Amino acid sequence: MSKTKSVTGLAHFSRLNQAVFLHQPSKAKTRTSQDPDLILILGWMDAKPRHIAKYTAAYENLYPSARILAITTSSTDAAFRTTTANLNRVQPALDILYTLPADATLLVFDSTVGRASDEATVRAFSLGLPKNVVAQLLGVLVLRVLLALYILGNLLRGKEDLVEVARRALNDETLLDRDTPRLYVYSVADDMVAWQDVEEHANEAKKLGYAVYMEKYQDSGHAAHMLVDRERYWGAVDRLWHTVS
Repeated sequence: MSKTKSVTGLAHFSRLNQAVFLHQPSKAKTRTSQDPDLILILGWMDAKPRHIAKYTAAYENLYPSARILAITTSSTDAAFRTTTANLNRVQPALDILYTLPADATLLVFDSTVGRASDEATVRAFSLGLPKNVVAQLLGVLVLRVLLALYILGNLLRGKEDLVEVARRALNDETLLDRDTPRLYVYSVADDMVAWQDVEEHANEAKKLGYAVYMEKYQDSGHAAHMLVDRERYWGAVDRLWHTVS
């Protein structure tokens, strides 16, 4: 497996391709039964390595002997690439995940699972735009046009929105075993993912028999809960891990 040069934020990770990064702890950090073998971090859309590193650094501190896989996703990946192209993009990660037992997964949903919303979609994609005011205005206009074309294309083809597909898949027991505990971390103040949608998904999971834990913030923004209260955030993550370790 070829490795390319790493980038700022994940400098000590091996970069397996343009989207997949792997951290192998030093041999001196002998794994204990208290640490997970592998942690998979799926970065939110257009998150840069320097953003993801805030989480990987905390996981390295919490579980020093665990391997960490981090995957980045761009707006282009989410909106325009084919399923085949995206599978190829994450193939190095899949090669590692396929070696794990089927029951090796715990899930932390940070600022997700939401529902498709035009305004939230535009806000999410606009995060990748230049900070210049004129560029922002023009960029948002283009995004609204592209979103309208995307919605029209889905209607004409009878294709379901990707957000709804993902939302349903995360409560599909053929994909995620019911013995897989999950933690939802979300906020009333999140302007991209409505807290009501998160709780609806969590309650659906409970009815299906999943073990569900919820950490509801009041004032933190989208994907900012850890920054608002680190102790609370990582305490919830560690409690989740210790439900099965």
